Amino acid sequence: MRSTSEEPLLTIAEAVSDALDTPVEELPPLSQSVNLEGLEAIVTEDPSHDVTVTFSYAAHRVLVHSDNTVYVCPIREDDTDRLDAVYFDE
Repeated sequence: MRSTSEEPLLTIAEAVSDALDTPVEELPPLSQSVNLEGLEAIVTEDPSHDVTVTFSYAAHRVLVHSDNTVYVCPIREDDTDRLDAVYFDE
């Protein structure tokens, strides 16, 4: 898990890079997995926007919460359609 005030796209790339232990430059373009403009539009620091976006990227499931918190979890080959539950603190 990573929470930061950095731009969401950089935060996502760094979180996946850390999970894969791979330099950011070697990751596939994020734009192949998610609409970047749409993601930037909904992931804001405005507390009234409580949104979570989920998508697959570089063989990982990525959850981005509207407060710019990013969760990264490997996609299991035996159960790729199932997403493990992620609970946010209240």
